[in-house]
Amino acid sequence: MPLRAMTQAAIEKLVSDRVAAALAQDRQGGAPPGRECTYSSFMKCNPTSFHRNEGAVELCHWFEKTKSVFSISECADRNKVKFVAATLQGRALTWWNSLVATLGLEVVNAKSWNDMKIMMREEFYPLEEIQRMEVELWNLRVKDSNISAYTQMFNKLVLL
Repeated sequence: MPLRAMTQAAIEKLVSDRVAAALAQDRQGGAPPGRECTYSSFMKCNPTSFHRNEGAVELCHWFEKTKSVFSISECADRNKVKFVAATLQGRALTWWNSLVATLGLEVVNAKSWNDMKIMMREEFYPLEEIQRMEVELWNLRVKDSNISAYTQMFNKLVLL
């Protein structure tokens, strides 16, 4: 069966269609079609809930765990804030709902993950708590030759 020669117009249309598909994929956060992270696939990775009761150190741990879930689920940047908002509970959920009421759902969901982390740090570990922990670090001493307890507390305080 002989090959048919493509016209210049057909070649240009083919190239144009491929470029348009590549640009659409890039706008979707780089995920190939059909493999994009959905809310259910994000939740299957068992993201940790955040309540606000945990303190500044636990907030840092929550950020790290959430980053890991984003990586495993291949979550697109545009979905990170929306998906992680579903893990907020208690005082953190009340804070989120007040943001939504004030700014609107589309505005808060459009924020970047880095913006959300900054807002959460400002809200959930105020400057007073950080200063208290700095003083605690400066005054940290080994008690009763318990180096293990000292090391644990040191690592906890240094994290911030």
